[in-house]
Amino acid sequence: MRWCLLLALLLPLTADAGEPLDTQVAAIIAGPGDEVQVGVWFGNPGATPLFALEPSRALPAASVVKTAMLIELFAANAGHLDEPLGAPLDAVLADDKHGAMAPFTKAQRAEIRTAFAGASAQAVGAIMMGSKKASNAVYNGAANLAIALLGGPAETSKKIAARDKAFAGVAVRRYMLASRTANGDNEATPEALAAVLSAVASGKVAGVDAPTVIAMAAVMMTSTDAALGEHRHKEGNLDNDPMTCVKTGFYLPKGKPPLVYVVAAALSAKPAGARDAAHDRLEKMTGAIAAVLRKSATGR
Repeated sequence: MRWCLLLALLLPLTADAGEPLDTQVAAIIAGPGDEVQVGVWFGNPGATPLFALEPSRALPAASVVKTAMLIELFAANAGHLDEPLGAPLDAVLADDKHGAMAPFTKAQRAEIRTAFAGASAQAVGAIMMGSKKASNAVYNGAANLAIALLGGPAETSKKIAARDKAFAGVAVRRYMLASRTANGDNEATPEALAAVLSAVASGKVAGVDAPTVIAMAAVMMTSTDAALGEHRHKEGNLDNDPMTCVKTGFYLPKGKPPLVYVVAAALSAKPAGARDAAHDRLEKMTGAIAAVLRKSATGR
């Protein structure tokens, strides 16, 4: 498999179990199944990664691209995050043919209009990031509204890249649920996603005031890890081709720098067997890699 040729790029780190981390990751990837492309970044903001595998490889980003979009949406509405987005939002919602609305059925568009009537950037961000529960249509509709309010996919990409040169590996080329081939897929490199997460985790996003950055972190999904403390995260999954699973996030251990991780995997081609089995393998693979990274930092 192609990943075998890439192991020289791994940064060696030994887990407490006594087995090198690169060996553990390689064993996970080597499980039976279709050929995969994998990218990993793991470490502290502003530092050389503790571990990386193909960090500059562009891979399908699925929903994890939304973290970079969140930065731009909140930056554009800094100081007014709780205020209605008003006429610009209303215009997108009213237009069935707008790229943000076109991927949905008539019933779904009605649901989206109801969910976002008078909505604020805060509300759109919370639903887009998954911290406020919603149907799949409303969840993806939130991201599409964010893209539209930022000027469309191409303009969203430009704004992300202009924010910080380290973010330039994030590419928004389509609205959620739109064709992945017509204008290209939404992609990102692990190192660019890590830079986005690192900025939010450290509270230092270029050109954005501290309260707005805090608000960004606040709308991310949150859990608690017994060893590493507060955990803010965003996952992404696509079961059409190329099939994709991505896990990203950061931990905020007390008295220590944030710990950022990005684990992305995509099938290199259409699955040879059952699609459900192929997707399940990607889900388990990314979860297992994230687990060994976490264990390397905690010893358990």
